[in-house]
Amino acid sequence: IRRTNGAATTAVVVALVAALVSGCGAMSSIKNGGVANPLTPEQSKAQVLDAAQGIVGALKLQVIEPAFWRASCNDQGEAPFRGQMTIGYPQAASFEASDAEVAQMVQHLQSIGWTGDPDFKSHGTALKKDDVVAVFVPQNASDSTRSIELYGECRDVTTTKDTRGNAETVTLPPA
Repeated sequence: IRRTNGAATTAVVVALVAALVSGCGAMSSIKNGGVANPLTPEQSKAQVLDAAQGIVGALKLQVIEPAFWRASCNDQGEAPFRGQMTIGYPQAASFEASDAEVAQMVQHLQSIGWTGDPDFKSHGTALKKDDVVAVFVPQNASDSTRSIELYGECRDVTTTKDTRGNAETVTLPPA
């Protein structure tokens, strides 16, 4: 029987345990479509609804036709999905007035913890808080309202193309 160095044996045991633990984590992520810590459909909905309620309250918006839906995070319509919603609010008198109002709204939201999101590509201003992105869509002459689009995290691996449902009208408390 050959004696081994205690430190070397400990290092080998630690390396094996680390490999096993990370392997289990990797297998769990693979099983969940590559998503660590997945959200349930209810959690993905609550994530964007909570953010929407915070925005509406902070900005004292007059909300028009808020809607929620589950959107696939890829072009194939497969998991993972995320909660997504739109908050409509009244048009401004002009494009310039709209730009000025949105700038004030963005500044106010930044004062309460929202930050710019340079990784989110959009024609509107994108802010992020608690892993939800809010995009202020520029005013458009062909739309009767302006909108804020909210995008939750791509962590819902339970929803499928068949179970995602359609857009649904939601109720946000009045500002």
